[in-house]
Amino acid sequence: MSIVTKNNFLPTILYILIAMLPISLLSGSLIINTFHFLISIIFLIEIFKEKKFYFFQNNTFYMLFFFWISLIINLIFSINPESGTLRSVGFVRIILLIFAIKYIFSYENYKYKNNILKVWFIIFIIVSIDLLFEFIFGRNILGYRSDIPGRLAGFLDDELKIGGYYLGFILISVTYIIYKYEKKNYLLLIFFLLTFFIISFLIGERSNFIKITLLIFFFSLIYFKDHIIKFLIIFSCSFVILLGFIFSNDDLKYRYYDQLKGKKLKEYYYFQHYKSAIVIFKEYPVFGVGIKNFRNEILNKKYEKEKEWNNWHIKSTHPHQINFEILSETGIFGFACYVIFFFLSLIKAFKEYLKNKNLLLLSSIIFIVVSLNPILPSGSFFTTYSATIFWINYAIMITFSDYKKDQLKN
Repeated sequence: MSIVTKNNFLPTILYILIAMLPISLLSGSLIINTFHFLISIIFLIEIFKEKKFYFFQNNTFYMLFFFWISLIINLIFSINPESGTLRSVGFVRIILLIFAIKYIFSYENYKYKNNILKVWFIIFIIVSIDLLFEFIFGRNILGYRSDIPGRLAGFLDDELKIGGYYLGFILISVTYIIYKYEKKNYLLLIFFLLTFFIISFLIGERSNFIKITLLIFFFSLIYFKDHIIKFLIIFSCSFVILLGFIFSNDDLKYRYYDQLKGKKLKEYYYFQHYKSAIVIFKEYPVFGVGIKNFRNEILNKKYEKEKEWNNWHIKSTHPHQINFEILSETGIFGFACYVIFFFLSLIKAFKEYLKNKNLLLLSSIIFIVVSLNPILPSGSFFTTYSATIFWINYAIMITFSDYKKDQLKN
């Protein structure tokens, strides 16, 4: 990498901030928002300084702008605009974050790309080692521990959402291994894949584990297409290993077996969240109740006619599923804009993948598709932590949708 000069000072600072972005995700919302602010400001200064306004003249920016405008329109019809103003208007910082990541990844013929991926990989490995440490010794290296049997806390302490972090960076890390080491040691890739898969299981977040299983399965199915039988054998063996963990560890057995056995699908409490979203949607079908208004609306006495209204799983801050959240808070109008936005984004990305077979592009496409599934529970679409992880992957997708073939060697 070249020495820092007056001309590349701002890009270098931006590169450092983006490389350290995964650490901010382990440090709480205040630090994450600080990173968002610094990245946005430095990126805008760089764009104005270098007069690179053409960077925004593309279909991706127009689609993001379209989605942002839909959130602003929703705000106008919100039952309590003040509640969602920060998230609706503030979506502009997500747009800036996305384009800042794209800018620094593609800067000067992608010279920062490998270094950023290397730093992200190292951070992911540290998180993985820490989770294994916690599983073995009951506390992570900082002394954090989970109070829920069968769950790991990791560096996020009592927030118990490290599974979302693992979901967001697992395929990026796998792709880095392929680029860096696969040609030298094919078995190394298999080792890391199985290790990451097992750790995601040990975390104890069932929904995220299913999503990670889908990520690894579809990615491997495409990547190992010439060795599909071997892959399916290895994948099957990994599940045998997981069954061994379940029935040899009381906490994991409780988490993955005892809590689930004998229940009908509709009895799971996440489906109670979904039901509450549907109830609200029926009351406000066109524009929904407005972003961040679900939590207040569901407490309304008019919903007492629902026999399970007093269940705390009904009265929640959000429906714990992205699609139900969008539907209940933005109505048919917002949901249609959301579907159009992601449909166009994914179509463009998939067409480009078919041309260049870029694995980072493939990993981000699979992540977006799995994250937007209409069934499995998720965090709120608009919260700082979940949104940052999601849009980092989206940024990678749109970056490598424009990746040139002559740069794929890197």
